[in-house]
Amino acid sequence: MNTPLHDLHIHTNLSLCSSDPEQTVENIASWAAAHGVGTIGISNHVWDCDVPAGSEFYAGQPFSHILRIREQIPADLHGVRLLIGAETEFAGGKIMLSQACRDQLDYLLVPHSHIHMVGLVLPADRVTDEQVADYLVTSFCDLVKKDCATIVAHPFSPVGRTPVQTKGILDCISDEQFAACFALAAQHGAAIEINGSAFEREWNDPQLMANHERMFSIARDCGCIFTLGSDAHALQELGFVELAMQLARRLSIPDDRFARL
Repeated sequence: MNTPLHDLHIHTNLSLCSSDPEQTVENIASWAAAHGVGTIGISNHVWDCDVPAGSEFYAGQPFSHILRIREQIPADLHGVRLLIGAETEFAGGKIMLSQACRDQLDYLLVPHSHIHMVGLVLPADRVTDEQVADYLVTSFCDLVKKDCATIVAHPFSPVGRTPVQTKGILDCISDEQFAACFALAAQHGAAIEINGSAFEREWNDPQLMANHERMFSIARDCGCIFTLGSDAHALQELGFVELAMQLARRLSIPDDRFARL
């Protein structure tokens, strides 16, 4: 596998969920250069200021806030290619960033799996594993049909759940359901993110990794395109992208199936 190592899901300290003051473009680019990561993408959280913020967390992260990243780009990126993207929400059937804002970015990450945001993302009445699994399937399809997300972030990775809870949820999704979802993603050209942080706790447990491997294998067989991401919020988390690459290699995802942004 000769796909250049890249990471299109990195948060800087402009994201309110990052508490690392060292998580800057300059330090990220330096780390990337030292570890052979040729392209990095900054994907800070954002909520369109023209849409009422659904939470206090997003109230402080309008589009003008994340654009401040352009002021922080150093003159020397150590030979690393830099892309500026963003991660927004898919809530209530809507993508929370306008097309006008989207057009100012190199790409847009949109998750459907921030189910820890109960009431904002996950309906409050979805409580059982079967109900959450059904929501993930339905929301994934609804998201890719919007033709707005460049990349579906950490697909089917129920944020806020333990590895054992995640297994219970993914056990409820059949191969046929995954295939229908990923065939739709391939049809609409939405890239599927292999997110190292989404399974780093399961990495050394084959039983807990089995559903992740099953899911990405089905996405591969459905003709999906892919990206790699660490979802790093701190410098010590940047290495998670190497887990993403290892999984891609393990599953023999062809080089030509990675997005070229």
